[in-house]
Formats: sequence, structure tokens, C-alpha cells
Amino acid sequence: MNLVLITKTAIIEKIFSLVCKKLSLNLIVKNDLEIKDSIDIIVVDEEFVNDEFNSLKQYTKKLAAIVSEELPFDKSRDFIINRPFLPATLEELLSEQVEFIKEDNLNEKEEEQEIDEEEVLANYVESLAEDVADTIEEDNDESIVTIASLNDGGVLDNLELHKISDILHDDNVQDSVSVDENDWKDINEIIDDALTEVNEYEFDLEEKDKPIRLILNNYNISELKPFLQKFDQSVIDRLSSGEDVDVTLCLKVNK
Repeated sequence: MNLVLITKTAIIEKIFSLVCKKLSLNLIVKNDLEIKDSIDIIVVDEEFVNDEFNSLKQYTKKLAAIVSEELPFDKSRDFIINRPFLPATLEELLSEQVEFIKEDNLNEKEEEQEIDEEEVLANYVESLAEDVADTIEEDNDESIVTIASLNDGGVLDNLELHKISDILHDDNVQDSVSVDENDWKDINEIIDDALTEVNEYEFDLEEKDKPIRLILNNYNISELKPFLQKFDQSVIDRLSSGEDVDVTLCLKVNK
């Protein structure tokens, strides 16, 4: 720890030098009140206790004055050293202040640790709340498959697989490859709708041999229902296990 002594009296400087050495305090002797750095203890001899005395408190944890008379109450100080004093008396006073500083430093460190822990906990709770909110939002959106809800890395999540299973086992569906005629439009309308749908996507028509990849997770189950009804259970199982299924579409049968 550092101790600044502001005095012009040689005997006081000598006593402080002996006591500080015994207490392992780094002694700095000055003959003016110009303090710019933070000091653990500042002791001011009575001839320097003036209107600027109180301003020294901002630079130190413990401020003291050496006085032969009572110090006015408007002078801010942590302890008093009464003149004349013996080295043993000074040693006792400074030892006490050193312990006070150590205790204050320990309390400050514990408070900082508590603040850090509270901040970490608050950040964790906030992050957890955001994750829960995101999960709820994703669970309510049927057009995507969330990472949290994937089942063994499948392409479709558990909810989607149940919906597909319901479609495949629907009593209203006569078999795996037939649907009600009312569900289908006239062939001309189908072609027109298909062309309109294609116009909304950008395809590189120059790469004629490169297949177009359709990601089922980008669509709602209602959009996929007519398409999935054309597959049997083995195809659905392959999709749910993460495999790719190649499908060739055409408007007429090639002879």
C-alpha cells in the first residue's frame, strides 16, 4: 500500500519512515497538496490543513490530519493523529487503517463478483426467454421444420409425419394413387397454373441435364397433400429418414 505524508517537519518524516518500513507501506513525502494519483492513505500535517484539505479525499481511501488541537468538523477526515505522538501510537493507528482498507477492498471485490454473477444470470435468463419465444414461434409455423423438433435427423418433423400418415390412411382416399375427381382441375387449368407457378422461380434453363431440387420443408403440408398422396409408405419412409427421392414430371406419356 502507498502512504503520502504532506509535511515540512523532519522529526515527523523520520517517525513515519520508521513505522511505514515496519508495516511494509510505501512512503511518499511531499511538501504541497498537489495529488493527482490514487493513494491508499494520505496524512496531512496541520500547517497544510487549509481550504484545499477536503479535496484530497477524492484521491484516497483514508485521509488523516496531524493536529495539536481539535480539527474543525467541516474538515473531512477518516482519522486523527494527535501531536505529539510516539512511534508505537502511530504504528497502532496505521495498522488499524490498513486492516480497514483490506476489508473494504474485499467487500468491493465481493460486490463486483455478485454484480457480475447477477449480470450473467440476467443475460442467461434473457437468452433463455428469447430461445423459448423463438421455439414457440417456429412451432406455430407449419411451413418450416425446427432443429429442436427434428426426429433423428429426418427431413420432416414428427408433426408433419403424423399429418402425412393421416393422409395416407384417410378413409376418404380410395388407394395410394387415386383421389376424388373433384379435387382435380381441367388439364388446361393445371397447365396454366403450373406455368404461372414456374414464372415465380428463377431456373437456369441452360443447364438442361441438371435436375431441379424441391425442398419439402419450404412448403405447407396443405400444399404438399396432393403430391404426397401419389406415394406409398416406402417413399414416405425414405423422405422421413433424410433420403432424396427422385421424381420425374411430364405432361404426356413418352412412347
